Amino acid sequence: MRSMTGFGRGSAQVKSVQVVAEVKTVNHKYHDISLKIPTSYQYLESDIRELILASVTRGKVDVFLKDLSPIRAKTVEVNEALLSEYLKAVQHSSKKLKLSGTLSMESLLRLPDVLVVSEAERPEAEQKKATAEALEEALKALDKMRQAEGARLSKDMLERAKEISQVVQQVRLRHKAAVAEKIKAFREKMAEYLPAPLLDQIRLSTEEGVLLQRHDIAEELTRLESHLQALQEATKEKGAVGRKLDFLIQEMNRETNTIGSKSSDAKMAQSVVRMKELLEQIREQIQNIE
Repeated sequence: MRSMTGFGRGSAQVKSVQVVAEVKTVNHKYHDISLKIPTSYQYLESDIRELILASVTRGKVDVFLKDLSPIRAKTVEVNEALLSEYLKAVQHSSKKLKLSGTLSMESLLRLPDVLVVSEAERPEAEQKKATAEALEEALKALDKMRQAEGARLSKDMLERAKEISQVVQQVRLRHKAAVAEKIKAFREKMAEYLPAPLLDQIRLSTEEGVLLQRHDIAEELTRLESHLQALQEATKEKGAVGRKLDFLIQEMNRETNTIGSKSSDAKMAQSVVRMKELLEQIREQIQNIE
């Protein structure tokens, strides 16, 4: 089980290309990948996304790629064809407007696009290899951090789940006693109004059965315990389990609400409130699980 929150950094150098990659992830309902890479590396965007998708399956992912390669050699050339056009235009205007004067070479070189500065291209194979190696290193560091955070979240959730199990047992015991008290109170009430010879035993048994059914929470408690067991098993699974855990917590909330609606006394109601508190705390932790 892994957290959706983490950070990893990696670097690689292949001949003349040196690259640093940083990957940052935070919790998010969907899978969102954002790339911030140099213009000269944008042709590698699909390759970068594939690497990310193979390692991170959920959450918001920010990828930063920096090119720390040595400065590339530059060459400067004069665009002679364009310069010739500038001269023709100047000569034509001077003749037409009867202007005199000369243009220095310095003035000509200042004209737009006359000087062309070129930078030596880096081999794409070197860029691709360096980028892949840097990203793989960053993703390994990211995964290590997310695994560690996932382990902490798992421990916290299991401690709360254990307390919920204890509360469930308390509710189960209290429920039996509370229902017995209600039946006793019901019989005493009936006896208060009707003497024993007039009591209809069949009707009395029917009413007691309705009372038992109205407050019966055995199935809800069993399902709640089953979901708690499934949650414990899910925390041990590898890969993305966040959605599974989210489903389980919804089901546990559903069972707890039903138990609350059938609560037969104040003590049980207090136990239900405590279970809801613990379930909400687990739900908040699940929001950070991949």
